[in-house]
Amino acid sequence: MNKFVGIFIDFGKFRVIRQNFSPLLYRRYVDDTFWIIPAEADPIELVNFLNLCHPNIKFTIEHEQSNTLPFIGLSIVRNQSADNVYSYATSIFHKPTTTPLTMKFNSFSPMSHRLTVIMSGVSRILKLCSSWSIIHTEIQKFRALLLRNSFPCWLVDSLIKKCINNFVNPIVKMGPQKERIFLGIPFIGQHAEETRRKILHICKKFIPHKDFYIYFKPSNRVGNFFKTKDSTPLSLRSYVIYEYKCAICQAGYVGQTTRHLRHRIAEHQGVSHVTLKDVKNKVHSNIRDHMNNCANSSISLNNFRVLATGSSELDLLIKERLLISQCKPNLNGNIGSFELILN
Repeated sequence: MNKFVGIFIDFGKFRVIRQNFSPLLYRRYVDDTFWIIPAEADPIELVNFLNLCHPNIKFTIEHEQSNTLPFIGLSIVRNQSADNVYSYATSIFHKPTTTPLTMKFNSFSPMSHRLTVIMSGVSRILKLCSSWSIIHTEIQKFRALLLRNSFPCWLVDSLIKKCINNFVNPIVKMGPQKERIFLGIPFIGQHAEETRRKILHICKKFIPHKDFYIYFKPSNRVGNFFKTKDSTPLSLRSYVIYEYKCAICQAGYVGQTTRHLRHRIAEHQGVSHVTLKDVKNKVHSNIRDHMNNCANSSISLNNFRVLATGSSELDLLIKERLLISQCKPNLNGNIGSFELILN
């Protein structure tokens, strides 16, 4: 059998694999693949062979048209020289349904976002196109698109020049890098831009050993008005402060966990969260001690509810301490695992 070369796209990494045309199961998640096979090989036979390797493998095929094949944002062109030597060129793929619209320059958005539209588009062209002639053509198309959406000509040209200079002569930072700190503030127009400059000036003056990045975030999101995603089941929620209530005597306990809540409940029950069988080395639990002393008491998901959520372990510890002080659960042996100085 003839040999073939497969270029697998695997989580953004290119892998080139040469194998005989024999049963082969590539045991990784594969989304899009790009194949270069001999001219005499039958691509339909190859696809049928791959689909027979495993019932969960289902490949479809797309053939090149006019020596061109679109592939993950690229348009790959196969060129043939007079002495039958093939070469390949890449450019930006434009869908037939593409419209000449992008963010308007006069839109109500931070100036940094509008500048990013230019720089990200030019950077994409420089990285994906295979020759300077193709880069020139694509930049001309992109420039016309920006001008159509009210971007100033002088701004577009200056940023294009800056991006090309940085691409040709990249700046390499040497030595230790400063720690980056990101701060988000709501965007409310020109006043937000002035506030951002003042904060950066203060940080640079008094905290010069840190790099501060202040970004703008919308004050209102669609999710603030109604839910856009399905709710996570209670047992699969993590980074939560939970409360346990005994169904018999209403005894309570407040705790926190960074793992799935079902993992913590299994620890209180003294069982494995995987097999639900008793474990040998059980973690001490005030809830389990209470269940052993309270007749007909049990530990199940119905006895738990989420009081609050946190974004970090420190956040959870602080909220746990405050909720214990507020709810005063009688099963907590202490006042929390994090001490606060309260007036």
